[in-house]
Amino acid sequence: MSNSRDQATQKADAFRQQGTFKKDPPRTFSDEEIRTRAYQIYESGNRNGNHAADDWSQAETELVELLHAK
Repeated sequence: MSNSRDQATQKADAFRQQGTFKKDPPRTFSDEEIRTRAYQIYESGNRNGNHAADDWSQAETELVELLHAK
């Protein structure tokens, strides 16, 4: 099993060296702002399911898009 892990590490290192990973954009919004929007998304979905990570991601995306739209 360690052989496959070594291969995965080597592939990841190769991608990093090629610069194929995108760098995260600088944070523009506070956790509280993202949390508020994520909760709004949760409520608008009739509080259906446990999708906190998806709601958080959607909230970040929407806030960034809102910023770039201005």
